[in-house]
Amino acid sequence: MTRQKKEILKKIDEIETFIAVDDKLGCGMAPPGAYDSLYEEENRLWEELAHLSHYPDAISMQMDPRSIARAEVPFK
Repeated sequence: MTRQKKEILKKIDEIETFIAVDDKLGCGMAPPGAYDSLYEEENRLWEELAHLSHYPDAISMQMDPRSIARAEVPFK
């Protein structure tokens, strides 16, 4: 795995961790749309990772049993 792919996975993990911690600290009371920009950034990073891994899109990468992303993130 290239360094660039590792960095993208690290950024995705940071975003997911931030959302989970913020949700727990706020007792699940975040206003509607509070995390929309973070989810957009996460989706953009997944697409970038898919293209670096020679997949047409992130869904194809996550559905492929050989994919690095399949074990990393459960399908949402």
